[in-house]
Amino acid sequence: MNTLRKRKLIDDSSAPHINVRSRAIKNPRRLKKVFIFLIILAIFVTYFLGLFAGQSQWLDGLAKTLGYESVYHHAVIIDAGSSGSRVLSYKFRVPFTVFGRANLDLVDEYFEQSKPGLSSYADDPEKGAETIVQLIKKAEFLTPPEKRRNTMLIVRATAGLRLLPADKAHQLITHVYAAISKLGYDVGPDSVKIMDGSDEGIFIWYTVNLLHNLMGGDTMAALDLGGGSTQITYQLSEGDYPLYPANDQYVVAAGNNITLYTHSYLNLGLLAARYGVFRMEAEDNNTSEFVSICVDPIVQKESWTYGNKQYSISGAKRENSMKRMTVYKACHALVKRYVLATLDWEPPHAPRGTRAAMSYFYEVAADAGIIDVMTGGVVTVSAYRSSAVRACSAANVEQPWACIDLVYIVSLLQDAYKIGDNEPISLFKKINGHEVSWSLGLAYTSVMNKLAAAEP
Repeated sequence: MNTLRKRKLIDDSSAPHINVRSRAIKNPRRLKKVFIFLIILAIFVTYFLGLFAGQSQWLDGLAKTLGYESVYHHAVIIDAGSSGSRVLSYKFRVPFTVFGRANLDLVDEYFEQSKPGLSSYADDPEKGAETIVQLIKKAEFLTPPEKRRNTMLIVRATAGLRLLPADKAHQLITHVYAAISKLGYDVGPDSVKIMDGSDEGIFIWYTVNLLHNLMGGDTMAALDLGGGSTQITYQLSEGDYPLYPANDQYVVAAGNNITLYTHSYLNLGLLAARYGVFRMEAEDNNTSEFVSICVDPIVQKESWTYGNKQYSISGAKRENSMKRMTVYKACHALVKRYVLATLDWEPPHAPRGTRAAMSYFYEVAADAGIIDVMTGGVVTVSAYRSSAVRACSAANVEQPWACIDLVYIVSLLQDAYKIGDNEPISLFKKINGHEVSWSLGLAYTSVMNKLAAAEP
């Protein structure tokens, strides 16, 4: 997607000026009739344009009834995340339109995932590339063979590869590129690469607002929590521009051009933060055994894998008299210290308007019973905190990380993002039957850009 850095618009003062001279009017009655006719014509044209521009779906339905042949475009995206790899294959339709360029309608998609993530194959890049090929083959049924040569196949690695040594990441990228180039899709020189955190935030924002039909209106803020990093993206008002770093501001097309703030925080993904807190408690000692106040004492030497390494986690001893809130406060103080130490930029205020959150925000809430696992719902920081207080004093060996994960989400939302206790946050896994992933935003903008480049 072509994003433009925020820039000031300069008024065009080079347009020619018209010198209007007064003159005598010989037939005022005739001129009045002409003037009335022009007013009526202007009203009619304005109404006609507004009517049809606002009823594109109705026009499209009518066109299909009259035999309009729809044009379809496909895209295949691989999300090579830190905790797993996912393939999302999309089928778009170009609707009939009278005025301006048509948007794309998403008519079908396929989703599949595999674990572990691509970064887990840092020492065996050939095997890692094969896991990506297998995902693509599972999704190939959605793209007709005759369409594949013109179907973009894009692989984007996220925080998992960002955290690897550069040479290890490069080997994975090279092997994946070589493997997918043989599959018959449209694979270009930039088809496989590590994704910028800002792109990750912008594309998930596109996805949420496209699926809610909010482009061109009041948009939703998008909060995405992955395993290695987290992104926050929302629309800025003009008065907000001076409050945010210029490098975090992007002008994007959303009906009209609007300015987004987006920031990606490396090492503040859920799994990275969990590891960071454990290490902080161990005073950064080079150890594979951690003892944490954020884990119940019933959990002893629990095996946990992070960054291709095995760790042993145990809960710290507690006094029998320790109350629920005391355990929560001790854990929160530790987690907050890690969050504030890891933040490389602290936004001045919470995102305004409605907020959408996804990925681990959703999964942790579903595991805690805050939302329905199938339909999602609306949560608050207060609801996360109440669940955290319960989890931090519950002997739950089946969910040994419930306390630390819930406390971390409370700290991220409130201490970092400045969201108040009772401000609503909508959690989504799917919207209108479609997976909520930055992959859709990337696929949509890539196909639109390709169509625009093909126009004469």
